[in-house]
Amino acid sequence: MNKNMLEIVMPASLAVVAGAIGACLLLLGGELTGVQDYERAESLSLTNEAVASAPAADSTSISTVPLSPEQYASIMAGDALFKGNCAQCHAVNDVVVGPALGGARKRRPETWLRAWVRNSGKLVASGDEYAVKIFNQYQKQQMPSFQLSDKEISQILDYVESNEARAVGLVRLVE
Repeated sequence: MNKNMLEIVMPASLAVVAGAIGACLLLLGGELTGVQDYERAESLSLTNEAVASAPAADSTSISTVPLSPEQYASIMAGDALFKGNCAQCHAVNDVVVGPALGGARKRRPETWLRAWVRNSGKLVASGDEYAVKIFNQYQKQQMPSFQLSDKEISQILDYVESNEARAVGLVRLVE
């Protein structure tokens, strides 16, 4: 091909590729960002009562749980933190390498969960009964230590709770 032909073909092919990528992003935009699950509304916390009032999993109706802007921000931050730190080994409702994280706040106090996230080996070595049980249950695979703040761990747990509620009860969170 001569130089003049390349000057025409290359920009045209790049435009086609960019257009295809743009179309995919528009079509999948809600899926990629999770925007379809969140809308703005008045404040109401995502409590056990709200989750308990969700329809049964076989129901076709969807309940909405309005969130304050702070709750919405916490869940979104938790989503990013979960994907960056936890998703390699955990899911909300399924066992992966480690246990499913859904219901973690019901199983253990948040102070215990923080200590576990920061140094699970230390809890196991201390003889903590639950830590030893989890360690043994998952083939003595030690969870890596994460230097996350209390707030970041809470945000991850908020995200897990919101995902658990949506998966189990067909709950739609609205901000």
